[in-house]
Amino acid sequence: MIATSTTMFLVYIFTGKLELSASVGVGDVVLKMMFYFLHERIWDRVSFGRSLGGTVESVMRAPAVTVLPLNVVSDVVQKMITFDIGAVVVSEGDKNLGLITEKDILEKVSNASKNPSQIYVKDIMYSPLVTIEYSKSLVDVLKIMTDKQIRRLVVTREGKAVGIITERRILGTLIQKRE
Repeated sequence: MIATSTTMFLVYIFTGKLELSASVGVGDVVLKMMFYFLHERIWDRVSFGRSLGGTVESVMRAPAVTVLPLNVVSDVVQKMITFDIGAVVVSEGDKNLGLITEKDILEKVSNASKNPSQIYVKDIMYSPLVTIEYSKSLVDVLKIMTDKQIRRLVVTREGKAVGIITERRILGTLIQKRE
């Protein structure tokens, strides 16, 4: 508005014609809107600088720490402390069953005033498990995380859990690439 008003004011000062000033102002607005529209459509098609680069395997934390469904939650807490992690994969044999996060333990055990040595993993795990294949791109990971509104994915290779990828690890990788 300020730029168009300035243009109209200058046209009026130089010509002394109010109608010409208004016409130039209207033309100015129309041309700016057209150029803005075209600019946005063209820029939307440019892929330069938009690739996150890398695969899930290059960012994931491996190996995946696993627990059994019949383990008690106190064992899970000890594993999380030992390995300095915020989630464990619940699996039995080669079958991945679910995931337990720090938040699950806080909400379903601590907040409910339950004894962690008397609660089984199977009773608080998040299931069904959301996974991604190790060879997928980081863009694929972020799309799944956004769609499912989650912050962690279990990484698999031929169906077997091999690691976990988190939003935090992806952001850390992006920050390191920029430095």
